[in-house]
Amino acid sequence: MRYHTSIDLPSVAQLKKTRLNIKRSFAKPLTTALVAVVALAGMSHSQAKVLFSDTSVSLLYGEDYELAKDGELTTLTLEHASTHTWGGVFFFVDRLQGASDNEKSRAKDIYGELAPKFKVASFDDSFIKQVNFAAQYEFGSNSSGFSQDNYLVGVGADLDVPIPGMKYASASLYHVLNNNSGPNDADDQQITLTYGWEKNNFVIDGYVDYSFNNDDLEDQLHINPQIKYNLQQALGIDNRVEVGIEYSYWRNKFGLDGVNQSVPSALVKVHF
Repeated sequence: MRYHTSIDLPSVAQLKKTRLNIKRSFAKPLTTALVAVVALAGMSHSQAKVLFSDTSVSLLYGEDYELAKDGELTTLTLEHASTHTWGGVFFFVDRLQGASDNEKSRAKDIYGELAPKFKVASFDDSFIKQVNFAAQYEFGSNSSGFSQDNYLVGVGADLDVPIPGMKYASASLYHVLNNNSGPNDADDQQITLTYGWEKNNFVIDGYVDYSFNNDDLEDQLHINPQIKYNLQQALGIDNRVEVGIEYSYWRNKFGLDGVNQSVPSALVKVHF
């Protein structure tokens, strides 16, 4: 589950008692992000053939996020996706800023994921194009001292969805080994769907996460599409520049019963 951390989580009072080293908790995700970017660059230039590669930076702003002080969040995201003859990899890291009780500072959170997949079998003329061994590493921390290092392992499939303009679709089932600094770190399972569609410069892509079987938390459903328009042709430039909105529907956010999020956010995304 994409746990964008927040200083207003109910466990903050407990987390402060742990006396975590906040500087260290921020340094670890940033170091992981740097290592991941370098590793991805190396993989892209390895002997395995690169079939597709995309790196982007996006800026997101919304005002109605649950469990964020005053509902306000600004998110800067570095994202990379690539497919190779051996499989593929998806990576992103978010830098989130929101309102804080301290008027002289902003609440600062970090969240990221590194998700490689390794091809097990491929099929021609089939709804299931490829079966993969799927893995994922989730990491994050916030300015209250909360941190997490979650590990997902499972099986996934790349799908051939017969819709004009559909660029990709996948489905994965994971077992999740949660390791949080908070009290709710029981293991669970997660189903993840991803998709991407584009036609006439309109782009719709995103994911659906469903987390279940956690003894400490409620089942969670997170639906997160981005609806964008590509301005590259209109601007006459080499890089894709997309503008639009991201919509986040999150039932039982962070596994908290009845905390349901429904929020649109303005989005600008630049590809390199």
